[in-house]
Amino acid sequence: MKPKLTNPMRRLSTRHLWILTLVVLLITASRAIRINDFHLDNDEIWSIWQTMGTPQQIIQWTSPTENPTYFLLLDGWKNLAGMDPFALRYLSLLICLPGVVFMYRALRRQHGHTAGLIAALAYYAFAVSQFTSLQARSYVIAQICLPLFLWLSLRYFDHPNWKRALPLALTLFFLYVGTITIMPALALLGLYLLVIYRWRIWTGLFPAALGVLFIAPDFIFNKLLQVQEHSSVARISKLPPLPQAWFSFFSYFTSAPPIWYILVLVALGTIIFAYWRKSRSADNRRIHFSTQTLDVIFWLGWLLLVPLILYVAEPKLGFFTPTRYGWWYVFGVAIFLGITLAKLPNIGRLIVTLTFVVLAFFPFRLNNFGYIVTPLGEDLKWLRDHLEANDALMLDTSTKLSCSFPEEWDYYTHLYFPQGLRFVDHPEGTRRLWYVASLDDASQQVGKDLTKNYVAGRFVGPPGCFFRLYEAPPDPVGILYPNGMRFHGAEIMDGDKPYNGTPVMREGQPFKVRIWWSVDKQVDLDYSVSLGLWDTKLETNWDSAPNLVSPENAPHETSRWQPNQIYVEERDLQIPYPYSRGQLALNLIVYWFGDNKRQLPPGANPDGNLFLKLIQVVAW
Repeated sequence: MKPKLTNPMRRLSTRHLWILTLVVLLITASRAIRINDFHLDNDEIWSIWQTMGTPQQIIQWTSPTENPTYFLLLDGWKNLAGMDPFALRYLSLLICLPGVVFMYRALRRQHGHTAGLIAALAYYAFAVSQFTSLQARSYVIAQICLPLFLWLSLRYFDHPNWKRALPLALTLFFLYVGTITIMPALALLGLYLLVIYRWRIWTGLFPAALGVLFIAPDFIFNKLLQVQEHSSVARISKLPPLPQAWFSFFSYFTSAPPIWYILVLVALGTIIFAYWRKSRSADNRRIHFSTQTLDVIFWLGWLLLVPLILYVAEPKLGFFTPTRYGWWYVFGVAIFLGITLAKLPNIGRLIVTLTFVVLAFFPFRLNNFGYIVTPLGEDLKWLRDHLEANDALMLDTSTKLSCSFPEEWDYYTHLYFPQGLRFVDHPEGTRRLWYVASLDDASQQVGKDLTKNYVAGRFVGPPGCFFRLYEAPPDPVGILYPNGMRFHGAEIMDGDKPYNGTPVMREGQPFKVRIWWSVDKQVDLDYSVSLGLWDTKLETNWDSAPNLVSPENAPHETSRWQPNQIYVEERDLQIPYPYSRGQLALNLIVYWFGDNKRQLPPGANPDGNLFLKLIQVVAW
């Protein structure tokens, strides 16, 4: 007997259309605000890295476990929008949105507007669905094709013809293209169609055959061997006992587990009450297994039994751990919630709908669902603003260096440093060196060795991917003063970096000067250092003992300085105000305050002024 449908062909009313449009906009907003909230994981970077070639190369580079369709699509989007993760993830966001409509149409066809609306919201409110719809991976294709497959299957079995068979077969192909982890879900959906349509399932042979025709070449030549190897691997991971394992599996996919459990309990209570009430009526002493009843039974079975099936099949299938491979589980749970919660009174349906909207925006850590997330992207993004033209990077050789994936370095280098990065194996000949360390014992010893000739500076990143700047003096040889002090150069700073070229400043502008010193021998007296800005005469000066910033807690008294140690001082200076357009020379004087006698190093004028830098001042 043909299943009874609830006005499946009735056109959407204007009111329902506006409500569905609002839902799509809310789902879009819930994703857009999170799109930069989590780091790219290694799988996403691999997907992006695969697109750095011609279409032919992309196809050649594709792993046997994947399909090049998504990579080619991502490549086209990358060429339009650029390589930034924000732009690349927008492709997944845009792809995911039709799934809201597909889910709505699939449930509306048999259970009405409210069930379709609640199911669509539930499907996209799950935390794992939010992650999937933003991740730069092909999973998003499978995410939208699951409800599309269900909807097109219902349409086809209601009126079988080749015009409906072809899109159904293509949807089956794109499910397979999205991810091979969808195969258990496809098997369960086949079982669902068998339960609902029974003997009429034979009419589905035509679209099934078409789908197999599309899939078979790739599966046989690329994935069959991989599937056999996957199933033959002995998995000895220790699983938690039941029922703890069931609750852990369900909770993994949610952002606020207690709320989701309450929704499931409300759904179970609603359906039990509805069928109890129906059984109490005079005409319904026996429950008839109508299509809608079978629907409820099947999707309830999905909710309860799928985790148990994956639990039992874990030694062969390997989908219970890592749990993310069972991401499609939430599809059936959303359908069950949509069917059952739609039976609530009006106020109950309103509360449930608003709850799902809130859950779609509920904060959670998206990287919980990622695979191998390293801080390299954030570190290199920071480094982009602090790197000088001749800086070099030296990588820790330890296996404990977490950010050592070459494809990640290649992608982020293309993204943040189109001109490339300079890498060295040894620090010799490099003035500014960024050492990327794991911070294990060996790398910490390397850092200590570097401080013999370098000054440790700014740093970023956690242990495992720790970037630190080591700077040598601008002039390694330096200028020797008669008192034994050696001047190794001065830098006018632009933020935390030295100015490149001649600094251009405004009248009254503050700036920082960094001065490098060492001593060849023990200095007898405590000398002062004076910095002055000169035009034809001294405009302003700053006079004090050396204001040391490195080494930490080093003495300001020069008589306490030790040979074989670099000392760095910083001074806060300011262009005079008011001042006219012109040039100012920054000069340095070293003297002892006891007699005001100035030291005369090579290159200084007779007054002991040693020229450091020229500053251009621009004023109206």
